[in-house]
Amino acid sequence: MDQLTMLWEYQLEDMKADKMAHEIRRSPLRQKMENDRNLYMERQKQHKQIEEQVAVLADRKDAVRDALKRSEEQLKALQNRFETTPPADADAARAMISEVTKCRETIMGYEQEMKRLSSEAREHDQRGNSIRSEAARLRSEFESLKAQYDKEMPAKKAALDAQRAAADQKAAAITPELMAHYNRIKKHITPPLARLMVDQCSGCNTSLPSAVLHKVRNASDELVECESCGRIIIRM
Repeated sequence: MDQLTMLWEYQLEDMKADKMAHEIRRSPLRQKMENDRNLYMERQKQHKQIEEQVAVLADRKDAVRDALKRSEEQLKALQNRFETTPPADADAARAMISEVTKCRETIMGYEQEMKRLSSEAREHDQRGNSIRSEAARLRSEFESLKAQYDKEMPAKKAALDAQRAAADQKAAAITPELMAHYNRIKKHITPPLARLMVDQCSGCNTSLPSAVLHKVRNASDELVECESCGRIIIRM
C-alpha cells in the first residue's frame, strides 16, 4: 500500500476523532454549562459594580447629611439671633429674612437630594438582591450540570482516546515528512486530502488543469495539491 493510500486511511480515522471531539465540545450539556458559568461571572461583575455604586452613594449621603446638619444649625442660629437681637430697622429685617430664606432653600435642596440618594440606594439594593438571587441559581444549576457532565465524560473520553489511538496506529506506517505536510494543510483547511472525482477536486469541486490531472494519475507517491483549495489530491 502506497503512502498516500495509507494517509487517506489515516485521514478517515483522524476525521472520526475530530468529529467526536467536536461533538464533546459542542454538546448541549456542555454549552449550557458554559453559558451558566459565563452568566454567573457576568452577574458577579455586575454585583461588584453595584456595590461600588452603593459605596459612592453612601459617601455622598454622609456628605449631604453633614451639610444639612450645618445648614440646620445655621438656620437655628439665625432664628436665635432674630429673637435675641431683633432687626433695628426695615432694611436689617429684610436682610435677615433674605438670609433665612436662602438657608431654608439650601436645607430643602439637601433634603431633596437625600431623598433622591435614598431612592437610588433602594433601587441598587433591589437590583443587587435580584442579581445575587440569579447568581445563586446559576451557580446551583452549573454545579448540577457539571456533576452530570463529569459523570458522562469518562465514557466519551475513553471513546475519543480509543479513536485517537486507532488514528495513531494508521499514522505509524506513514513517513514523518508526509504527516507533517498533512498537519500543515490541516491547520488551514480540513480535511487535508481530497479524492479526484471526474477531473475535479472532491474537496472544493474545482476542475483541475490537465497538467495537474496528469501528475495525479501518473505519480502514485508524488504530492499534488489542488490549486484552488490547497488539499492534497489522491486518485483512488
